[in-house]
Amino acid sequence: MMHLFNHRGKVLNFPALPRLVILFFCYLSLPPSLAAKPEVIHLGILSIAPPARLYAKWQPFADYMQKQLGRPVELVVPHGFSKMKQAILQGKVDFFYINSYVFYRLLQTHQALAVAQIRNIAGNTTSHSEIFVRKNSHIQSIGDLNGKSIAFVSPLGAGGYMAPRAYLYAAGLKSDRDFKPEFTRNLTNSIHGVLLGDYDAGTMCGVNFKLMSQKIKTGDLKIIGNSPEYPESLIAARLNLPPQQIKQFRHQLLIMEKNPTGRQVLANMHSMKIQSFVRYDSKKMNSIIKKLIATGQL
Repeated sequence: MMHLFNHRGKVLNFPALPRLVILFFCYLSLPPSLAAKPEVIHLGILSIAPPARLYAKWQPFADYMQKQLGRPVELVVPHGFSKMKQAILQGKVDFFYINSYVFYRLLQTHQALAVAQIRNIAGNTTSHSEIFVRKNSHIQSIGDLNGKSIAFVSPLGAGGYMAPRAYLYAAGLKSDRDFKPEFTRNLTNSIHGVLLGDYDAGTMCGVNFKLMSQKIKTGDLKIIGNSPEYPESLIAARLNLPPQQIKQFRHQLLIMEKNPTGRQVLANMHSMKIQSFVRYDSKKMNSIIKKLIATGQL
């Protein structure tokens, strides 16, 4: 015979009550802290921006996804590609926001799966990089960059390195032979560096250049070239995640702009050139990246 006690301490006898039912009632009486909690989804962000700024920019997105998925979503900001790659291999991140060049590198080593790509604020899933110089410079065309220094954002950048390098190589200009590459690690540093004469030219994503022009006076700069198109950034997942979890995450991304709260979150992401999320066209995008890598001899 099993016994339970009422709130006055009186013994209640339940000779026929199944043990399983008793255990169920006992479980319901457990404090919330002892009840099972849903597993945390770790969202990695790979960017050249300072960690504090990344958390400020991405936390509303993480909060939104947490509400939609019914699971905690925590941000992880690995410092650099090697740390992100390590976090993926160790299962410390589940989903991660990366540029298309980094994604392709991970794809080649079977470490990532595309979830959804961004559509930028210009309404496109691809962008072009722009090469700019000072207006008073004697540099008028790409050919005039022979022997000059060029500011790139990062050696792992898609619009900040892969695409413009391919453009330069197609024009017959090779790194360290015909031009000196300089990596500024910062969009602002690239623009200021060219304005101040620290570099002869600079290059970055055209959409980012327009966004930066709202913060920095770029009237003394001129564009002398545009790279071929390159794919925009995307959210990817580590391969060993349950397919259903990836499907649910992708679904919430794709319907985000249809949700009033989601639209507001996306509106606050325009400064990162993000308008919305769409399906990643693997065949088209991977073909573009493969060609750029081959042309730029990366």
